Amino acid sequence: MLKTFIIHVSKGYEERRQHIDNHLPSVGLHQYEFMLRGDINDLTEEIRNKFFAGSLSLPAKSCFYKHYLVMKEVVQRQIPSVLVLEDDVILPSSFTRDLQPILAELENERNYVVNIEEASSQVPITVRKKGKHLYLCNKNKLTGGLIYDLEFAKKAVKFIESTPQIYTADHWYNEHRHDLKFNLFWSHPTLVKQGSKNGLFSSGISNKQRGYTPAIRAWFRDRYKKYILCNLRQRNINCFKNVPYYTE
Repeated sequence: MLKTFIIHVSKGYEERRQHIDNHLPSVGLHQYEFMLRGDINDLTEEIRNKFFAGSLSLPAKSCFYKHYLVMKEVVQRQIPSVLVLEDDVILPSSFTRDLQPILAELENERNYVVNIEEASSQVPITVRKKGKHLYLCNKNKLTGGLIYDLEFAKKAVKFIESTPQIYTADHWYNEHRHDLKFNLFWSHPTLVKQGSKNGLFSSGISNKQRGYTPAIRAWFRDRYKKYILCNLRQRNINCFKNVPYYTE
């Protein structure tokens, strides 16, 4: 199984810590490491000035910085590839089994990021091929579930440390894919949902709240986006067409 990191705020999010410790072993993930550094209180003026510019909120900066710290760990420990999950993830009971064909397709890949999160979207029906699990794409989704390799992590760490960042963690992958020349894939099927997007948890970054009403709204909204929009909207389909493939 891949080395697994969990993006987690160390104080005030104990419910999410308990969720992870109960949920992940139930789907076959028994070994994982929490990234507890990088909380808002850890973002000194020196860190904020070095790593960030623009108008990102403190929660968004903290989330980004925690993702960066995981990348840094991957580089320092020379971890070949890593699974990174945020602390509100909901995984299917078949997670470890469904992950295997994705990992098999990655055996001949390098310099990659794979988004395994649903995020109310999926690979359009017209793009899918029987027996294929990874699809090169020009667009990232959210950062609730990612797989990436050491080569990408080295590029990302060097880039992040060289210039202040202005994008949230999820948009960062969109804006800098061609700058860093890494390959971005979507998996099909998706393997991760975020509880802060469907009403299970409140979001620390957006204003989305927990509860039955948000959950019901999310249920209808997500299915409309997933089963209708992503299959009919041309701009979604175009994200998988003529995508440059980087070998270095």
